[in-house]
Amino acid sequence: MSEGRSVEEIAAEFVERRQAGEDLDVEAFLAEHPEHADELRGIIELMTEMEKFDPDKTMQLAPGEAARINLPDPDYKLVRELGVGGMGVVFEAVQVSLNRRVAVKLLNSSLLTSAEQREQFENEAKVIARLHHPNIVKIYSAGCSEERCYYAMELVEGKSLEHAHFEDLRELARLALQAARAIAYAHRCGVLHRDIKPANMLLDAEGNLHISDFGIAFILDENRQVVEARGSRSGTLRYMAPERLANGINTFATDQYSFGATFYELATGQPLLQADSQADLTKRICSTPIPPLVCKEPDFSAIVNKCLEFDPQRRYADMDEVATDIQRFLNREPVRAYSSSPWHRFYLWCRRRPAVAALSFVVAGCAAALMVSLAVGYIRTKAALRLAEQNARIAEANAQVADEALSQIFTRISEQTASRKNTALLTALLPYYQRIVRQRDVPEAKIVQAYEVIGECALRSGDYILAEDAFRQLMKYRADARLTNRLAAVLKKQGKAAEAERLYRGVVAKFENSGNATERFEAVRALLALSDAPDGDERSRAFRILEELLGADPKNPEYRFLYAVLLGGNPRLYHSLRIEGVEPNAVKLLTELAAEYPDRPEYGLALMELMNRRARLPRGRRNDFGDEDKAILLSTRMLGRWPNDPQIVSAAVKLHFSYIDHLRRRGEEKKLRKENERLLSILEVLFHNPEISDPVKEELINLQLRQLRLLRRRGATDDTAALVGKIRRELEDYRGAKREEFRKQLDDGE
Repeated sequence: MSEGRSVEEIAAEFVERRQAGEDLDVEAFLAEHPEHADELRGIIELMTEMEKFDPDKTMQLAPGEAARINLPDPDYKLVRELGVGGMGVVFEAVQVSLNRRVAVKLLNSSLLTSAEQREQFENEAKVIARLHHPNIVKIYSAGCSEERCYYAMELVEGKSLEHAHFEDLRELARLALQAARAIAYAHRCGVLHRDIKPANMLLDAEGNLHISDFGIAFILDENRQVVEARGSRSGTLRYMAPERLANGINTFATDQYSFGATFYELATGQPLLQADSQADLTKRICSTPIPPLVCKEPDFSAIVNKCLEFDPQRRYADMDEVATDIQRFLNREPVRAYSSSPWHRFYLWCRRRPAVAALSFVVAGCAAALMVSLAVGYIRTKAALRLAEQNARIAEANAQVADEALSQIFTRISEQTASRKNTALLTALLPYYQRIVRQRDVPEAKIVQAYEVIGECALRSGDYILAEDAFRQLMKYRADARLTNRLAAVLKKQGKAAEAERLYRGVVAKFENSGNATERFEAVRALLALSDAPDGDERSRAFRILEELLGADPKNPEYRFLYAVLLGGNPRLYHSLRIEGVEPNAVKLLTELAAEYPDRPEYGLALMELMNRRARLPRGRRNDFGDEDKAILLSTRMLGRWPNDPQIVSAAVKLHFSYIDHLRRRGEEKKLRKENERLLSILEVLFHNPEISDPVKEELINLQLRQLRLLRRRGATDDTAALVGKIRRELEDYRGAKREEFRKQLDDGE
């Protein structure tokens, strides 16, 4: 019988017994486990087949063989095999449209006929797609056909922690901090990994960690708990929490236990528990607490041991607390998992501030000598020591405030894309910078940097009021051309057109004839913002400046970008405004820039907006949707990377709607249904992302309501019903001020 073991563990037992020389009959073995017979048959066949391959040959699949495997999306070309897992094979591939290397995971062909396996594979892609974190492997796209199921993801060049060895525990703790923050982020998004282990943590060439393999992940509801049926538990046995093995209980605390087990093994270089069989190992985990980790860094041991507490209630409240304690350990501060003695706290302080500690010892020694040799000056000496100690404490407090503020700001910004939540955090921390500037010798540039980060983050997340305030504060420190243009752009977003125009005209007047190329370039930005007519005076002046700038530096991406914007504003300029050595087609130029600089969202955004303007032209004046196909692929990638940017969300969704209209006019029903389903999935993921702000949700609902009105006019009954149901579900999740207004619009059409 299965004794509550997972299918993977039973299959592993079969392979181990075969490798040990036992002559096992497959049918007889399956008869011992009748409740899993069908699923076991497919897995055992796959694992037995894998035994036939030489690992070295498997890792070096000939490029010609890989290239013959066709994917549903022809944009991906397989290059070589990287590894084989229980569900599929991972290949290195090239994404042709962006000329970049990616990893592609293919569901094993023997599992394609299993609806359960296909669903699990597709679930993995959907789970990873909703996570946007620098320490979680990014997914780019996914697709299924009758012959293939795949998803394309970030290629991490390096090795898994399963094959890593660590002499320095502080280096291991640095990786543990990255892992803890990534898992904490996944938990905040409602994702429970369920298979945290060294093999699923990849270390890249720069020493950064990436968590992978969400194949058995759960999305937890508000109960924050899922109970698995007995005998259906998936995962790796020795990293499973006792409550999961004994009772099938899955919570965020079970991921924390697996995290602790992982770094216990990495710290010791030994398995967490030794056992002769799977059944014995299960019994030991469920009945006996793990022997405490003992290493040369007792604070790190305390953190790991708290994660591995037998009782889930005695573990950390969440992974954010784990990350905070690891950061305290790395900062040489007392950790909350360990009750430090005064001497230990003093030792940590000395390690954290060796110069101050050394100075304190010198002062203390001098004081002792003075007390012995100058008894008369005892009182004065004692008062001086008290003053020195007080000043040291003040300096220590200031330094700690600076460290914590800087750490929180830049850590948070590096972890997530711009959102209102991030912006609010930055704003709350700004007073710490101001306090430090007043009390310590900190460069003013720190305050300038803080305001600039807040302004850009607020602008990206659609909080234009906060962005305006941040840029106005910056103007007190430096009123240069670029900053003036940023402030004007924010004012224009808020409808303050007159003030925005005044600022733009000030930039033009002051910098149009400047000898500084950067300042003249900002004058071009201002001229384009002021231009209303496609062939007006402002655009002509902007072109003359750009012509000179590009003549001196034809490869400059910012110059090329504004040239594309200028051309895109008036297609007739294609034949007249040519600059030698620069592509004179706005669409091609923006497509090149977006491919060359994937981290610059403004290039892709401009391309999408240009495509949307072209889609509104009369049919006789617009081209076929050939260029837009590339823009559609780009828009999907940008939505995955910048889901909180209202401009990107609006432009991308409008482009998808335009593409759907195009397919409908051409009568391409199969593509139309597929694109409709893809768009609904994209909107679902976007809308329910916990970091999405209300303005982005409102823009999404408005776009869908406009599409709904169009569908109703055309009498598209099925599409109308699907979209109505989706909008109703979204309104249940939306709590903003426009909720009743949206409901009324939805009901009025029925």
